[in-house]
Amino acid sequence: MNRITQLEHLVNHLYEQRSPERADWADWLYENHVYVVADWAVKLAQKYGANEEYARAAAVLHDVADAVMSRFDDSHAAKSLELARQLLKESGFNGDEIAIIADDAVQYHSCHDGHVPSSLEGKVLAAADSYAHLTTNFYLYATWHMGTEGRPLEDVMSWARRKIYRDYHVKVCFDDARDELAPHYEMLKELYSR
Repeated sequence: MNRITQLEHLVNHLYEQRSPERADWADWLYENHVYVVADWAVKLAQKYGANEEYARAAAVLHDVADAVMSRFDDSHAAKSLELARQLLKESGFNGDEIAIIADDAVQYHSCHDGHVPSSLEGKVLAAADSYAHLTTNFYLYATWHMGTEGRPLEDVMSWARRKIYRDYHVKVCFDDARDELAPHYEMLKELYSR
């Protein structure tokens, strides 16, 4: 079994444990987001010359804490990083590889507060995550789910507007990719502007 297959098996097992602390939509995220990001990461790695194995590994792990807690938990990012390091080590990745995949790509893929990945694989992951957010029904499902939790509509809309902006303007560092995503961004910006 190669390292990526082993890693995907371990992540799948983590989700199958059905932690009671995870969000109700964890299975939806795993089935409809994680592997969409992974597929985009491989395509973008091929296009921009990044290491495909590292990019896919980072994508599979980018929000792995969803398996054990809500993504709105304040410790979600730290838990994702901890789990990513552990699962990479169990899958046979060495310290230098873990530094690129976990400590750069996974840790900084959300591009919060000016912290962006420095590796090409990290930049690929950030863009792949944006592709998955902007080209699928991620925002519709996320905002619907937040509404079912009783969050006020204006809070949900404000969250979506900020995240859509960051997905397009901050996380995609490749100009041609941003051009390709422009119609999706404009549509979502309009949808959530009201």
